[in-house]
Amino acid sequence: MAQGVAILAAAPRWLGVLLLCSAALVTPSGAAEEGLITIRDATTHRQAGVWFLDARIDYTLNDAATEALQSGLALDVELVISLTERRRLLWDPEFAGLKQHYELQYHALTERYIVRNRNSGEQATFAGIGAALAHLGNVRYLPLIDDALLDPDERYDVSLRAVLDIKQLGGPLALIGFLWDDWRIVSEWKRWQLRP
Repeated sequence: MAQGVAILAAAPRWLGVLLLCSAALVTPSGAAEEGLITIRDATTHRQAGVWFLDARIDYTLNDAATEALQSGLALDVELVISLTERRRLLWDPEFAGLKQHYELQYHALTERYIVRNRNSGEQATFAGIGAALAHLGNVRYLPLIDDALLDPDERYDVSLRAVLDIKQLGGPLALIGFLWDDWRIVSEWKRWQLRP
């Protein structure tokens, strides 16, 4: 017994840190509140020769994302939009794709949440996380494609998915982020027909 204690005492300090990190990684994900992204509604409409997307998306952060946000890390929100041609016998080839990027960050000094559109550079600030997430989930008049690029004899489908990820993971955190699912929340695909 004394020999076992002597071996543990002689073990390098980094081994204890490694064991602690691995214990954190195997914690059941059900123990923490699960994050969820739900696309409640998504539609397209044509105006002045351009197709636009409107969507209502509900974002629920899990504990990992909330803690990362409060610790100063930014959350990256990506809308992935795919336009495919409808085929009867073959797979539907992608005709066009679009990715819209947003960033959500908490500024501790002002105690405000900042939502930044990384495609356009526009940003808005909010006093609470609920208001910031509601703003992210309210997508209005997002331009998709010029109507002149579409073949009037073809039928097209639009698919939308939202992805929330934690940005700026570096060093040892990059490995943890790679191994731990809680750093990324993904919605189901929502698909509908593009029609005037």
